[in-house]
Order: sequence, then structure tokens, then C-alpha cells
Amino acid sequence: MKIALDVDSVLADVIVTWLDVYRESSGRSLKKADVNTWNFWKTLGLTRKQFEDIFTEAWVRWERIPPTENNLAGTVKRLRRLHTVDIVTGRTLNTVPDVKKWLSWQNIDYEQFVRVPTYTLKSSLEYDIFIDDSPLNIVGAADKNRHSILYDQPWNQDMEPHPVIYRVKSLVEAADIVEKLTPQKP
Repeated sequence: MKIALDVDSVLADVIVTWLDVYRESSGRSLKKADVNTWNFWKTLGLTRKQFEDIFTEAWVRWERIPPTENNLAGTVKRLRRLHTVDIVTGRTLNTVPDVKKWLSWQNIDYEQFVRVPTYTLKSSLEYDIFIDDSPLNIVGAADKNRHSILYDQPWNQDMEPHPVIYRVKSLVEAADIVEKLTPQKP
């Protein structure tokens, strides 16, 4: 099977750095818990371009972006022993070099790096398992009967329960689910 593994807010806790950049430019201080809807930037009165510009600046500071949890490299290795793992991200093209530097810095191995245009649903791609924090991507994958693992974040809390979506609080939990979904060899 093929796994589509998201970067932003699944591997890289980029929102922490995004909030730093936002504070520096606006003077407004927010906590990660304040980011409680998917399109939170609209409630801040930002345009899509302003939102993306802040994300770009956050990725320029890639060395300041913390991982979402400890031992990500080991957990991704565990996933790779089970299946093919591709990094599938909806980043802007100009952030790709910095994202790749961050992945290398964190020792995260993967088969392919797949960038989809920002705001493009990943569920149109041919993957068997999606691990993502986006309610839109996860519901899209679930609606196509793909295994869908939602990485728990403040902005996806209002998502209704769905019979084929697994909500996890860590990548380790996601790996446990993937292991259970993996057909056993005779």
C-alpha cells in the first residue's frame, strides 16, 4: 500500500513559527489553541496571499520549526517497513526547498516528495492511506473509501465523527492503525 504523509502540522509544527511571524508583523499574540478553525486566517482578517506569505516566511525559518512530537524519524521508518511512504504536501512551490531541508534535518526518510498546489485536495491522488491534519483532505479521502487518519489539531476539533476516519493524537498511534490495516502475510 501507499501512504500519503502530510508535513505541515503532522510532522512539522509549523503553526508555532507561523504564529511568531504573525506576531512580529501584526503585534497580535496568539497561541496554537486559538487556531481553532481550518480557515482561521479569515477570522484574523487576512487575505489568502497574506496567509501564504506568512507561511512562506515561517518556512524560510525552517530551523525554528519544531517537530510535532519526538522520534518522528523512527516512527516514519516504522511506517516505511510496512508500506511505501510519500511526503504529500500542499505547500507553495517556493517553500519546497526549505521543507526538504527540514525533513533532512529531522532525518525523515521517504520515497517521493509530492507537492500539490495549495488548496488542492490530496484525495484525488492514488494513495491507499492518508495521514493529514486537514479535515478537507481527510473527508475527501474517506469519501473515496481510502483509509483516512486525522492527526489531531485544534483546527480540526469541530469535525463530525466519520465511520472510516481514525483520529490520532500522535504519529505512533497512526502507525499502530496502519499496522492493523496491513494484511498479514501467510
